[in-house]
Amino acid sequence: MTASRLFLASIIKEKICAYLSFKDIVNLRDALTLSSLKVPILVTDFQNKQIIFSGVNSTTLVANKLIKEHGCDLALIEAAKKGLNEIVKTLLTAKDINLGAVVRFGQTALMLAAFNNQISIVQTLLTVKDINVNAVDQSKRTALMWAATNDHHKIVKILLTAKNINVNAANQDGETALMTSAFKGHIRVVRTLLVAEDINVNETNRHGYTALMLATYYNQGLVVQTLLTVKDINVNAVNQNGYTALRLASENGRYEIIKCLKAAGAH
Repeated sequence: MTASRLFLASIIKEKICAYLSFKDIVNLRDALTLSSLKVPILVTDFQNKQIIFSGVNSTTLVANKLIKEHGCDLALIEAAKKGLNEIVKTLLTAKDINLGAVVRFGQTALMLAAFNNQISIVQTLLTVKDINVNAVDQSKRTALMWAATNDHHKIVKILLTAKNINVNAANQDGETALMTSAFKGHIRVVRTLLVAEDINVNETNRHGYTALMLATYYNQGLVVQTLLTVKDINVNAVNQNGYTALRLASENGRYEIIKCLKAAGAH
């Protein structure tokens, strides 16, 4: 055994590492010219939240930097947003980590991961027992809504597997994930949402518009055709101004959509 290895072994044996900071361990690693150093290290942030790293490596170096800059809770959000899955997994081991911590506009780690299409991060976060998949930000948007808004259909599919997911949750304008994806023409998201067991295709926003009305108004023909395949859809629903989807189509020159609606029994 080399002298450096003997020195390291004696440090670990005498539990000297328990009295060293993360920076001290990094300096020790560098002094011993090692690429990594596997010893337990207790790291405490400015809120006295603690996490035990298994050693010094590329993951814990970045995690430690984020903790020092943001604290454990916000470090988790930063890592989730950037797709740093190994760091997210490491930070989730922190004692009393707050999965409900938010940044500006009230967005959680799960919301930002969904917004940024970080598939592996969403999968990791959903394995955490106490995560609130239905948490809302300042505009009442959930992670599911953010995924739908940005056409991240794979994220939507993953979120729908979460226990107690509210597929019909509405934002401050009363719009659901289905409504938003319908008027934006995100057909893959629409098809994914329609498979959800509890989906309410006839839900209305604060102006009384259904997903079908919104898709019609914004001339999303393929979405209209897809929605019309749903057994319980109300093709003659009326909004607050007394307009049906057919009237919206007629007044806005949506001729192909008019044909589809009439074939589905609209009047």
